[in-house]
Amino acid sequence: MKYAFLLYFFFGIGFGPLVYAQKPVTYLSLEGKPLTKGNALNATGNAVSFKAALLRLIRTTSKQPKGTVLLLPGGAYKSLKTKSEGLAEAALINKQGFDAAILDYHVDAVKDTRDLALKDVIQAVKTLRAEQAKKSLSNGLLVVKGFEAGAHLAARALQYMNENEQPDSVHLVDPAYLNETIAGTVFPRVMPPLHPKAKLHITFSANPNEAWKISASEYQKTWKGYEPLKGTNPAASAVEGYSTARHNAKLEATAKDQYDLILLGNSITNNFEKQEYQPIWNQFFAPRKALNLGYSGYRTENLIWNIEHGALDGQSPKVLILEIGTNNVDEKNYPTRHTAAQLAGGIETIVKLVRQRLPLTKVVLLRCFPGAYGGPNPTSHRAILERASDIVSKLADGKNIFYCDVNHVFLNFDCAINKVLMPDYLHPSPEGARRWAQGMEPLLSSLMGDQSLDTQLPANTAIVPVSKLENDSYNWWDRHAEVLRIKDAVNPEIVLIGNSITHFWGGVPKLVNANGEARVPNGPKSWESVFSQYRVLNLGFGWDRTQNVLWRLDHGELDGLTPRTVVVNIGTNNTSETANARMNTAEEIAEGIRTICLRIRSKVPTARIVLMAVFPREKDPQHPRRVLINEINKLLEAFAKENKLKYLDIGPKLLAADGTLLPGMMPDNTHPSDQGYQIWADALKPNLDSLIIR
Repeated sequence: MKYAFLLYFFFGIGFGPLVYAQKPVTYLSLEGKPLTKGNALNATGNAVSFKAALLRLIRTTSKQPKGTVLLLPGGAYKSLKTKSEGLAEAALINKQGFDAAILDYHVDAVKDTRDLALKDVIQAVKTLRAEQAKKSLSNGLLVVKGFEAGAHLAARALQYMNENEQPDSVHLVDPAYLNETIAGTVFPRVMPPLHPKAKLHITFSANPNEAWKISASEYQKTWKGYEPLKGTNPAASAVEGYSTARHNAKLEATAKDQYDLILLGNSITNNFEKQEYQPIWNQFFAPRKALNLGYSGYRTENLIWNIEHGALDGQSPKVLILEIGTNNVDEKNYPTRHTAAQLAGGIETIVKLVRQRLPLTKVVLLRCFPGAYGGPNPTSHRAILERASDIVSKLADGKNIFYCDVNHVFLNFDCAINKVLMPDYLHPSPEGARRWAQGMEPLLSSLMGDQSLDTQLPANTAIVPVSKLENDSYNWWDRHAEVLRIKDAVNPEIVLIGNSITHFWGGVPKLVNANGEARVPNGPKSWESVFSQYRVLNLGFGWDRTQNVLWRLDHGELDGLTPRTVVVNIGTNNTSETANARMNTAEEIAEGIRTICLRIRSKVPTARIVLMAVFPREKDPQHPRRVLINEINKLLEAFAKENKLKYLDIGPKLLAADGTLLPGMMPDNTHPSDQGYQIWADALKPNLDSLIIR
């Protein structure tokens, strides 16, 4: 790997005995204040227990210092191997002309100190940068080197750093625990930063933990797959594919006839020509006079060549569906693997070519399907595809280009690929293809200007996506448009999803009445108390039911975002019967909320979902609506426990001992006052502070 020489040089691996003098050890607090002494080491040279994290500084005697290396010793978060993986390493580092800084991060033989340690290393990097700027330390490169748990800690910290905050280089030695997954999911708990700037090097000892080694390899591949675009993009440069005969046959077809719908893609699209997929084709596509331009094994560069060599000439379909990408990141069957940025650039080139040749055609840009070689769980293959999709989702303008994400139909709730729907974890089965078509059908029928061809709509209205149902004090469509306009700029760390209870709390988009006048939030003080230090996007919409939320998620409100926490508070309006929508049962509403959570898991798999119990309504505890809400919450609590979601029920704090609503909490027996919102804020706060590190 290209970083190997640089980091071997840094750390002097392979050098003989050291025969030079070091400067004495000094100590620095994580706030940058000099200390007179450090934490005590035991007889084996390990740090076992201490009150305060600190830095042990050992400066080089070199007359031409090159920078500073932050050392993170291992010890399984129970102790620190300060002597062997700190002081001994410092000697090697000093010899190479680098100052060494050994971090005593929080460890404990019994307590879980990982989050405290995470704060320690993030602060340590900031402090060392400041010391370098003051010339107190060598003002050159900043390198982080971690061992086992320390390597895990370094990798975890990088997730919280933007490009400017990252060190220049990172060296992970025997990185531990990268095989751990997020609770309730199969996704790795630690992923590379989305915008890696640091140079990465990973090494293992002679007899490594095999699970650690495999997961570290996937981490390294994902890191490379996230790297920014440099130089000429091979995924955007036309290359002739091997299916010349098929290309020529399709040219003959387009010369003879006009098509209203074109599907452009790889083998996933090509499979519709197989006999077992024909029922799906004949139901959803053939009636629309569709043409299949799927080519097995093709990558973006091959589709570009096809388009440049007449594939779309003479056509003007109403809609073109683009499905491409999985072969671009295939490392098993192709000599080169493209990065997410390269793949996104290739897809963008295809879209531009389509728009040039078919200016009247609506383009449906499918999110790259979840793919993985060798099993249902995510690998670097899937991570790179999903990152590329997040990038290209921003091409959608809602006028000519439409982003469509149906990946949830292929996933179990833990986000593992469903083997029945994707038997080889790459290609949908006929049933998987049917669900794909069904998931795409609402958008496709709208763009085609015809009626839905889906004849298997569920009886449960709570899980069938639908746009605005009820009139309210604001303009539903304007708020949706405003969300799409601002969401990328907000770049939220926290997303709130819900109805008017969430909507009227505050935040952005700003509250606006239907007449365009600003509206005062219901809970400004409580909002400030919990969210003031975070970037928050409020996706609460007054009068929304679960089916409205599903529609909004299917129409881009969460696409391309990477929040760390998503708070879901929905379902209360499903207990209402109106001329536009029927009341749902407790089981139907719980299923609707489960379906929302799966959408969230699919779109932002690394985000923590905080599921709120439906707030109590109606003053009388025996009111039928209150009884229904209690039934819903029993189902939600069991669902959250089974799937390891954080479940919060603040209902008891809104109620008196007799079950009636406490005075002042909900003036209209539905919407909280600022006092009521403060109860919610106080419940949320501990579930946010531990996740986002400043």
